[in-house]
Amino acid sequence: MRASLRGLFVAVIGVALGLTALAGPASATLNPFKTFPDAALSIDGGAFNNGDTTSVPSGIINPLQSNTPAGATILAAYLYVADVFGGGVAGDVTLNGTVLPVASGTLLAPNENPANTRRFDVTANVTAQIGAGGLVTHTYSESGFTDGAVLVVAWKNASTAGGTAVILDGELARAGDTTNVSFGAYTGGDFLMSLADSYSFGDSQFTTVDVTTSSTAMRRLTNCAGGNDDGNFVNANGTLITAGGIGDSPSNPGPTCRGAAADDELYNLALGDTADLSPFIKTGDTSLRFDTINPSNDDNIFAMFISSQFGVIVGPTVPEPASLVLLGAGLAGLGIYFRRGRRR
Repeated sequence: MRASLRGLFVAVIGVALGLTALAGPASATLNPFKTFPDAALSIDGGAFNNGDTTSVPSGIINPLQSNTPAGATILAAYLYVADVFGGGVAGDVTLNGTVLPVASGTLLAPNENPANTRRFDVTANVTAQIGAGGLVTHTYSESGFTDGAVLVVAWKNASTAGGTAVILDGELARAGDTTNVSFGAYTGGDFLMSLADSYSFGDSQFTTVDVTTSSTAMRRLTNCAGGNDDGNFVNANGTLITAGGIGDSPSNPGPTCRGAAADDELYNLALGDTADLSPFIKTGDTSLRFDTINPSNDDNIFAMFISSQFGVIVGPTVPEPASLVLLGAGLAGLGIYFRRGRRR
């Protein structure tokens, strides 16, 4: 990871009109869930195997963590859990000693594939555990056949003034989906996108992601999104979770990547890749389109997080007739702390 991209990424999204979900040609979409002004995000995935114990014993595979500055105000925290592709999130989960009954979680809509994904509001729980801030490990366990969890924490301090943190969730259709993001005008700086994905492992379970901008034709961002990075690549149902977040490298994997180890689900569209050094997003662009396809027909992409470091020429935007549009006055700074320092 480049030194300038380590640790805290700060972006500011000046949202004048908010987030709007529009009908479109795709069969499903990731919907705008929460927008937090003057805020940033900590994102991390973790796994606790309590299902297929033939390959690995039951217990913690990879812990859930958060990373927030000392003195930061915690605005909200959400825990996402996904069952083993049709298992129905078979039991309750426990976070920091508190049992979260399955029925208390919100089932994500659209529920587009056999993996049921639920979101829990764990703000009070996580705020108490974070305490003074820094890198904090949150105890997590499952009583049912669940593929793992993703913890998202929204926080703010002086460094995030004027910014906006955005959480999008739902389920993308495996046969192909389109997400559109519109904004004022890109003027430079890091443009980060991360994905959260369950029920994915190795070379045979993967999703492709293509990017189109207002000035460029469709281009392959990754040929191998997915895998179970946050399940430490353990080959067992109950450990198949990944999310671009704490410690991951935003360098892009390239259009011909193969295998889960080549992609950590965190991308910087202000960069190119080894096949083409030109950036995915260019100065003056006013929109981005993401096209996803899951050829293996089993991945469950259930969340997207977008952040950026650029100033914007404020002006109206013309939404495209697609599944998601971010309508706003401008993007300029949103933060994500990243944990796993290695680039696999």
